[in-house]
This record gives sequence, structure tokens and C-alpha cells, in this order.
Amino acid sequence: MISNQKTVSEIKKRFSQPNDYAYEISCIEEINKFNPTIVQSKESEDYKVKLINFQNYALNNALMNRFEKYLDQNRIEYQKTRYSSDLEIIKLKNTSPIAIDALLKSEVFDLTEEIIPMPKMYLELDSLETGVTFPVQSPNPYESYSIVGILDTGIEKNKYLADWIVGKESHYPENVITPSHGTKVASIITYGDILQGEEVVGNKHVRVFDATVFPDTNKETIDEDDLIRNIQEIVRNNCKEIKVWNLSVSIIREITPDKFSDFAIALDSLQDECNILICKSAGNCTNFALGEPIGHLHEGADSVRSLVVGSLAFSSEDGDIAKKNNPSPFSRIGPGPAYIVKPDLVHFGGNACLDSKGNIKETSNPTIGMGAKTIYSSGTSFSTPRIAALAAELTNDIKEDFDPLLIKALILHSCNYPAEINMPINERTKYTGFGKPATVNQILYNSPNEATLILRDTLAKGQCIDIKDFPMPDCLIKNGYYTGQIVATLVYDSILEPSQGFEYCQSNMNLKFGSYDEKKKRDTSQRSILNPVGKEGTKNVLLESFYSKRKQASNLDSDFALKERLLIQYGDKYYPVKKYAVDLSEVTDANREKYLTSDKQWFLYLDGVYRNFSELKASSNNFELNQEFCLIITLRDPMGKAEVYNGVTQKLDEYNFWHSNIKVDTNIVINT
Repeated sequence: MISNQKTVSEIKKRFSQPNDYAYEISCIEEINKFNPTIVQSKESEDYKVKLINFQNYALNNALMNRFEKYLDQNRIEYQKTRYSSDLEIIKLKNTSPIAIDALLKSEVFDLTEEIIPMPKMYLELDSLETGVTFPVQSPNPYESYSIVGILDTGIEKNKYLADWIVGKESHYPENVITPSHGTKVASIITYGDILQGEEVVGNKHVRVFDATVFPDTNKETIDEDDLIRNIQEIVRNNCKEIKVWNLSVSIIREITPDKFSDFAIALDSLQDECNILICKSAGNCTNFALGEPIGHLHEGADSVRSLVVGSLAFSSEDGDIAKKNNPSPFSRIGPGPAYIVKPDLVHFGGNACLDSKGNIKETSNPTIGMGAKTIYSSGTSFSTPRIAALAAELTNDIKEDFDPLLIKALILHSCNYPAEINMPINERTKYTGFGKPATVNQILYNSPNEATLILRDTLAKGQCIDIKDFPMPDCLIKNGYYTGQIVATLVYDSILEPSQGFEYCQSNMNLKFGSYDEKKKRDTSQRSILNPVGKEGTKNVLLESFYSKRKQASNLDSDFALKERLLIQYGDKYYPVKKYAVDLSEVTDANREKYLTSDKQWFLYLDGVYRNFSELKASSNNFELNQEFCLIITLRDPMGKAEVYNGVTQKLDEYNFWHSNIKVDTNIVINT
């Protein structure tokens, strides 16, 4: 802490003479000895061992060889699994407490970061029969279909699902498989809207692939590393044809706030490697049955690249714990490590009640189970496939190369909060992320009173995007002032470093959008000035301080306040998804007069920053830092009168922007 002027003067002196004081300028106050994480069992058990990453390929290999030599000499059976390019895990098989004690006293112990019992995987499969029946549906042979890979317990080829299954790959013989869970997941993807009785997703062109990665745990156990290897192998074998994967399986262990789980790191790495999108369940919690607070996300739900899905209650019957359109009582909550927003979003996954004996009963979410029976099955396992189906349908309908960033951005941009959600605005993201997404048709098509612009690009370190002629339409000017609602969603592929714990996300992007007075010339000979044309009188309208708390409070019952308003202070936080929703009618009177008059021009600005670790790594390995991003901005007239779409198009042409519409399937039927 800086407590006096003398200290301030000394700091100024050292910063002004960096060559003399380079090794003395530091924010480190204390250095403690590193101690590995050790969890021992009293029984012989499989152990998970993670070695320290010294950020040196040759050194890491040499130390791994040294550790393996110790295991061989002591006849400890082991197996290695590469979770990601920078993370390799060693499993010690059926290792006795004596052998672990000896390892902790050996010279190779200093190489270890973690030694714990290998996490095992389980599923909860309790359901309640509904007795509902409906006609069997089949794919149309003359239409194109996308495919969701279901990483689960297998899918039963019953009368409802047989025609929708395009293939199967399994790591287990039939005698250790009970495909109950996977069958129900598949039914949500193929029959979800029919089962629910209304269009909640709008998918009509999605089939499923049976990727059996999980056995019946009553017959055979499965460890974390086995599951990861199973997933990796099947995804790699099929990723050219299957781009969206559903994973409704979790490690039954809560995330920690200061580091990302190895399971999440493995999922992130696989998505980067194979150019796929994984939809991952947030995990279930039964604390509500005990009257205790809901638990935090399960490991794997902290995956940065995945769409992590929580659950909403579709309806509420007598005795149900959650109200309609509120978070399901079992749906685990965020935030993720480093305070990133997880879950990303929610969809309908059922409700629950307690019977007279205190037992949990699942309600409000019909699925198709074994033997083609319809049963109520509640859980984030069944909200997740709705998002997978949505992503796959968008993939099918958009006639472009598959782009996971674009698909994620479209889905998250469409999200809003059901009006019935009964919780403070600043608590919403913990339970529901950015909300529940719109249906396929609502995502792909604008109404005349709104326009949506998409900017998809790669931004290299040191570069920025500075658009000084943003196409703000004149039709949003009313009584001499700009009006309207603005929703902006920024999704980017943050650089990920598994060895950096809390700082796993190594890059950040900043978005500014607003008005300015006029352009001005700038001197590019000065340091850090790259553009000869600058802006004068700028104001970022995405800042919360721009708006009047009094006006927002008086507007709490509006559709915008209930469904879209966000209170997220991003600052310099390294969130891989950022979303802003603002209403210009809520600005302070002073800001309205100063920044929203009809003579203003509009700008959009994007830049990126990187943590020191990645900058040093890039410098030493001679490669350029960059990050891909997708920015979506919607401009809207809340009164539904101004022709915003035409107004934006005219401005794009006036300012000579190269632009085009997303190519969509011309056979799509729009229900009006």
C-alpha cells in the first residue's frame, strides 16, 4: 500500500529510470513455498497424478521419463492420458497406501503438482412415467439434416428413435450398457417440441449419432481419464461430419473459484483441435430436498469453449418447487472460476417436487425412455440437448462453413430472461447465465423495426478495429435525439493456458460503442498513435454510468427491464463472452443533451490485451498473438414503428461498407 508522499516519489523515480530499476519494480509482496495437492485413501485405489509444467518441452519430457522410470522400478502400473497439448495425466492403477507413502517420500515427489484419487463418474437416472403417447415421426429423405453427437450411455433403437439414429460408435460391449439416459437425451433432440407441446426450439432437421462413452456404473465403473479418452477418440473419428456434440455427463465434484478443472481443459482443447461445439450440462444438485442452498457447478461445466447449460422449469404444478420460467430447483449455479459467466444460458429441463416421505419426484419435462415409454425426466441433462438441437439446426440452416464462434454468438445474442424470473437483476447470471435463447426462426430473421449486424474477424496483438462511420439509422432520431435499444454480444476465442490456474484465460477484448462530435487529424509520429484520423467528444454508451438509476427504477416493469437489462461490470475482466443491453430512453438528462443529439456521429471500437505470460511465451517462441472474435449488434425501435432494417442498410451503402446477408436455407418455413 502507498501510504506517504516519499513512497510516491520513489515509485516515480524508479519508473522514470527503468534501465536502472528494472529488476526492482514488482508487485510481489510475499513468496511462499509451493506445496502439491495431496489426497490419500486408506484403501488401494487408482490415483490421478499431474506433474508440474515447467514451460519447457525438453525439460518436461525429461522429468516425465524420470517419473515413469520410478514407477517402472517400483512396479506401479500406470496409464497416461493427454487431456490437452499442455496437460498429460498419469493414472496409477490399484495403488496401495504403502506405495503412495513411498512415492511421497521419494525424490520424484518434487515433480508433482497433484496426487489425488482418480475421480469416478456417475449418473442419476430416476424418472416418472407419464403415459403420454404421440405419432412416430421420420426424417424427410428429400431434406438436409444436421447431426448431434450424443456422448452418453447409448441410445435404444425404439420405434420413435430408430430412424433418427445415423450411426453408432461404442467403447463398451452391450452387456455393460444400459442406454436409458442417452435415449432420453436423444428424444429431446428429435422430439423435444412435440413432447413439450409447443415450439420452444424450432428444430426440424436434426438427427443423432450414438457415441457411447459411458457404461452402466452399476455394472462397470469409469474414471475421469477413461471418459476423456473415450470422448476424444469418438469425436476425432467423426468430427468432419458431426460438428455439434451433447455432453450431459458431469464429474460429481464442484468447481473451485481459483482454477479450471482438468476435465474442462480437456474439453476446451478438443473443441479447438476438431473445430466443434460441445453443449455441456451445468450439473444437478439435490440440496433443495434438504432445504439447503443450491451447489455450484460440477467440474466440466467450467469449460470456456463449451456452451454450458442450466435448467428452467417449463411449468409449475401443485407441489412443484420452482415457479414457471424460473430456475429449476436442481440446476447448479455459477459463476465459473475467475468469475466468468457460467452457465452460459438455460433452457427447459423440468421441475421437481417432494412426496410425503421427502423423496424427489421429477415433473414437467416429458422424454422418451426405454421401451418407447414417455416419462418425466428432470435435470440439466435434458435442458442441454435443447441447446444442442438449436445449435445443430442453425448449422443446418446457415449455408456457410461451420463456425462455432458464430453459432455461439447467435445463440447467446438471442438470449433473454423470462419475465417471470423472480430474483434481483445482479443475481440472474449466476443462475441463468445470459438467459434462455430464442427459437431458430427468431434468431435468423429480423423484424422491420430492428437490424442485426455481425462482425466476424481475427484481431492480432497491437491492432484495433475503429469504425468511425457506424451506420446508426436516422429513423431512430425522434424529437432531435437518438433513441432505441442496443444489444451487443462479443464472443472471442481467448488464448488458454492450462498451467496458469486462475489466469487460464490469457487474452481479453474490449468493446466501445457510442457517439462523438467530429473527426480530427492526429500525429502518427507520436508513440501509440496508429490512425491519422481520430474522434473528438466520444462517449461509450455501453457504460452503466451513462444511465439514470432513477429512470431505470421507474422502468422496472417494462419488457426490456424484465427480459434484457444486464448489470455486469466487466472492467478488465477476462470474460470470453461479453453482452450489453441498453435502452437510450434511460440515459441521464445531462448525457442525453450532451451525447445523443441528432448531429452526433457514431463509432465502434474493438481492441485486445494479453497477459504477460502469453506475451513472453509468444516472444520467446516467435509467433504472433491473435484472437478470433464474433461481434453481433442489434439496433431496435422498442415502439415497433421505425424501419430500422432499411435505415441501417441505407447507411451501409452510403458509407460504402461491404456487406452481405447470412446465407440461409431457402426451404425454411417461417411460421407467422
